[in-house]
Amino acid sequence: MIVCSSPPIYISQSELNSEPHSRELQHVSANVLILRGKDVYSAETGGFEDPALYSSWLSPQEAFSVWKSPVPFNKYEKSATLVSNSQALLRPLDSMVGGAWNMFASRAYIHQYTKFGISEEDFLDSFSSLEQVISSDKQLR
Repeated sequence: MIVCSSPPIYISQSELNSEPHSRELQHVSANVLILRGKDVYSAETGGFEDPALYSSWLSPQEAFSVWKSPVPFNKYEKSATLVSNSQALLRPLDSMVGGAWNMFASRAYIHQYTKFGISEEDFLDSFSSLEQVISSDKQLR
């Protein structure tokens, strides 16, 4: 048994119902795979070396690293953790920013934030920063 530790990525029902071939390939800047426990040195990791997974400006050798240790993690016989810098979170992040904009536009909870020193300008600066991150990350290939 391999235990994967990663934060959950929430996918909407419409995304779950879409055909696999219609889903976009998520561009990955880099992956680090951390393997710990029994048999880590014989684990097959070749699937992560596929150049199609990564941005064109990095070779797969630069974009993918594997760290292995026979020392178990948290009493699990085997564990695997994938740390990925990819575009997988762009759609959920864009959706969250859109929802936050809607709440801000309807003045939801603004009075509670201003009471503690957070100004409307702070909100606008935050929205601008997040939208710039989303835009910049979408342009990476």
